[in-house]
Order: sequence, then C-alpha cells, then structure tokens
Amino acid sequence: MTNMDMFFDSPSEQSKIKAKIVASYFTAWSRVMCNNWSSSSEIGYVDLFSGPGVYQDGSESVPLLLVKNVLNNSKLLNRIWFLFNDQSEDNINNLRQHIKNADINNKLDKRIQYSTKTVDEAFASDIRINSQGPILSFVDPFGYKGLTIDLISKLINNNGSDCIFFFNYNRINMALSSNTKFDEYLGSIFGGTKVSSLKAELSGLPAEEREPIVLNALVASLKNNNANYVLPFKFYRTDMVRTSHFIIFVSKHKRGCSIMKQIMYANSAKDVDGVASFELHDIKNFGDKYEQLSFFDRPLDALRDEIYISYKGKTVCVKEICEKYDTDISNHFVSRNVRDALIRMEEAGQLVVESGRKQKSRNGKLNMPDKAIIRII
Repeated sequence: MTNMDMFFDSPSEQSKIKAKIVASYFTAWSRVMCNNWSSSSEIGYVDLFSGPGVYQDGSESVPLLLVKNVLNNSKLLNRIWFLFNDQSEDNINNLRQHIKNADINNKLDKRIQYSTKTVDEAFASDIRINSQGPILSFVDPFGYKGLTIDLISKLINNNGSDCIFFFNYNRINMALSSNTKFDEYLGSIFGGTKVSSLKAELSGLPAEEREPIVLNALVASLKNNNANYVLPFKFYRTDMVRTSHFIIFVSKHKRGCSIMKQIMYANSAKDVDGVASFELHDIKNFGDKYEQLSFFDRPLDALRDEIYISYKGKTVCVKEICEKYDTDISNHFVSRNVRDALIRMEEAGQLVVESGRKQKSRNGKLNMPDKAIIRII
C-alpha cells in the first residue's frame, strides 16, 4: 500500500476541519458571487488534487460535498462549473462514479470537467481556464511539488477569484535546511532571489524560531506588495509538539478576507478571552493547555487599549471598527472580539453609546450592535 493509498483510507480530524473550512467558504463565496455578478456570468471551482469521491471509511471528500451542495441550490445550479483534477485515474474514476450516483438527473453532467494531469513546475504555464468569471481554487497536494507562486497568481487572476492551498511546512522546512538541491523549487515559492538570504537567516536557529520566519517569507511572497490578502491556519502534528502544515487563503478582496477570517475563527482554538489562535488543537492530545497558558495573557485588554488610542476623542460607528479588524491580516481579532473590547471600554467609562442601540443589555449582558454610534472619551 502506498502513502497515497493510506492518505485516502479515512480522513483525520485535521482533514475534516480542512474540508469544513473549504466547504463553508465555498457556500459564502458562491452566494456573494451570485449576488454581485450578472446572471449571465458563470462561476467556477477548481480542485487540482481532488482525490476520490469517498474515503475508505465512507466519509465524503470535498468535491463530492460541494457537488451535493450545488445540487440543492437552484440559484447556483445553472451558473457553476467544476474542474476536478487528479493524476490518479483511479481517484478520478471513483469521484466521477460517486458524483454520478449523487446527480441522478444529470443536472451537472455538462458542467463538470475531469482531468488526470500532473501538477508540476510546468503545469502553471500550461494551465488554461477558459472563463472570465470568478473562480475558487483548492490546491491540496499530498506532498509539495507543483505548488508555486506563479500557479497561485494565475488561479486568482480573474476578479472575484480566491485560492485555498495546503502548505506542507515540515517538508519545506527540511528543504530549506538542505544544500542547493531544492533551491530551484524553493525559488518558485519564495522568489528566486530570496532563497539564499532566507537560508542564511534560518541558519542555526531552533525550530520554534524558524517557523515564523518561513511563514512570514511565504506570506510576503503571496501578498505581492500588499495587492493580496493572505490568511494562514495552522495544524499541529498529532503529538501536538510540532507544526504539521498550514492551509493558506489568498484573495485580492477584503470581503473575501473578512469572510474567511470569520470561518477560521469558528474552527480555531480560542483563549480565555475568546480570541482565536487560528490553529487547530486536538483536544484529545492538547486538552485545555491553550486556555491555561493564556490565562495571564489577556489579548482583549490589549485590543481595548489599541482601540482607545486609535479612536480617543472621536465619534465612530461600531461597524467601522469591526470591519477594520475583520480585514486586518496582521492579527487574529474578529468583530466579535471588537464588540467584547468595546463593552469593556463602556464598563470602564471610556466610551458612550450616543445612538443606534435600542437595548443596552440582552440576557443581562451589555449589547454593542453594528449600527451603534459611539464616542470614545
């Protein structure tokens, strides 16, 4: 049995969360695209490493989940197209059969394209997507070959297009520790001129110091001089000691960033203040250590202080502050955290709600609605 066969035997908890994040974003993204693009415009979903339709234990894969989603959505049914690629013919045949079983009336028969191309360094220059409409892409390779900045750039080229991809941190970290054997490939991820300087910066550093440097280099490359929004979500190894991999979201649009940030928040471990780590913690192995460790580190107090310094003496709408943090990729705060921080400010006498709040409290707790106009004292 090959590693790939074992990979598709049954989904791990990490794979289930990854599928949940992709499926949740597809639902939100497709709704926004349908509402904001003309009815004649088609929208697409591209999966370059689709895998089979069903795992050995009967769990459904991401492509099958999304197809079933579309079959139950009359508004999306006549506008969507799919491209499912996997270099394994067995996987594609398995996926095709399970989709056929789900789509008994052949509603999507002419809207799904299957292929068995190898996604390698040459793939990015060869790929042709004949659509001017928005495309959501999912790139989830078993290893890391074929994943390049050039490929990601092409996948998000159209307006409204976003990409979610798997970043195998362990393998990239090992490649950065090697001689020049992998430098050409590493250059296609971090930029050809940056590999030698990145290796020099990492030289001699312990594992915990290497990771943020590698991740920041990747994010900087993907941001393309701040033209793109980039959000990483971390998965640990099962021993919960070292990082396994990340899924990375890339978009040109702040609306997409805001939606994905909320989805990642919902699937992330959270500290005692309700601030997300944007990491998946396996409770079985990690328990409540994250909350215990963060008890004396109260990020919501830091957020409260930051808001106060930025807005003191000003009158502002709560929604404006929430949107600022929902689209800020430099921190993990979302609108829920902003409202909690504003409530603490009100309790401390640092702000006054001037209008837009019908009820001061709900269920005995202070309320801070989007429409509220507040004055920071």
